[in-house]
Amino acid sequence: MPRPYETLVIVRADIVDEALQQLLSSQQAILEENGAREISHQVRGKRRFAYELKRNKEGIYVQFNYQAEPSTVATWEKGLKLNESILRFMTTRPEAN
Repeated sequence: MPRPYETLVIVRADIVDEALQQLLSSQQAILEENGAREISHQVRGKRRFAYELKRNKEGIYVQFNYQAEPSTVATWEKGLKLNESILRFMTTRPEAN
């Protein structure tokens, strides 16, 4: 049974707008291919870090909301680890209202 998830992804700040949109589209397509549904994403903006992450002082925060199986999330996170444009990510399950 699909569960709701929320993933916050931090993307390198030096990425161009077109490349960012392409990255977000490709990540959304990967989720769809693995069976996720009700996928949405919001670009939360560029923020300065308290400390450097992989020699970067700023990052673009993007929030993904979707419903998926736990195996889909694990598969997607493996791909996120390999993507050089993504500095960090964190997946949580929001509490039910």
